[in-house]
Amino acid sequence: MTMMLRKLSAIGAVSACFGLALPSIGQEVLPGYDLFDTQAGTTFQGAPFVGVPVGSYNFGGSIGTQSVGNTDTIVQRLAPATPGSPTIPIVMDALQLESATPISLGGGPLGFYFVTLQSTDGAGPASTGSMTINFSNPGSGTFTSFFDVFADIHFGAPNGPIVAQPVLTLQNPGASWGNVAPPGATLINGVDNMLNGANTANDFWPMGSFTESEPGATHVVAPDVVPEPSTFVGLLMGAGAFLARRRTVAAV
Repeated sequence: MTMMLRKLSAIGAVSACFGLALPSIGQEVLPGYDLFDTQAGTTFQGAPFVGVPVGSYNFGGSIGTQSVGNTDTIVQRLAPATPGSPTIPIVMDALQLESATPISLGGGPLGFYFVTLQSTDGAGPASTGSMTINFSNPGSGTFTSFFDVFADIHFGAPNGPIVAQPVLTLQNPGASWGNVAPPGATLINGVDNMLNGANTANDFWPMGSFTESEPGATHVVAPDVVPEPSTFVGLLMGAGAFLARRRTVAAV
């Protein structure tokens, strides 16, 4: 034991002398979920799209069905990430978007179009990919990711007739993460919070918004948070104006 401690001390001294960084013991991001809210800048075939909250989601096991706030996109990390094994499999479990205004998508009729996942509509493959989580410190760093998204395009409603089934390869070239949730984040123990059952040391939170894109689509997301009261009032006013516009379009 004494010999081992001496060797470790010697390695540390040499590393400090030459400016080498040793990986910290215990660095790990545990499997869990990311609950995302779609942000401005999201487009499909050049048209702007907005998120439609899924409302609740069944996480299975002892967690079961939980309210997920304004979340419209759910991503699951399927394995732990460490400095020695940073690339992990991921799957998109939920996606629900709507065109911001009436459009004619692909030459189809003028109206509102919705994007969902083929897997959640009861047919089609899962939307899978991978994520590489890099550690700058034990509780923060950068990450990249990509998805093969098997989507359904619906006309008129999230469960309306399917008019197209594109496959989108969305890539995130790089963003920052930390293990501290943003203020007001939707927290569910065992889902995105206290993944080790004791504290947030092994949690994973993207720091702000980031973009996943391909030539025909751009998806900008951020962790779902509860808006501040003043912001919430603004959202309600905006929603009222949006619904009024929709009623006017419908009347025409």
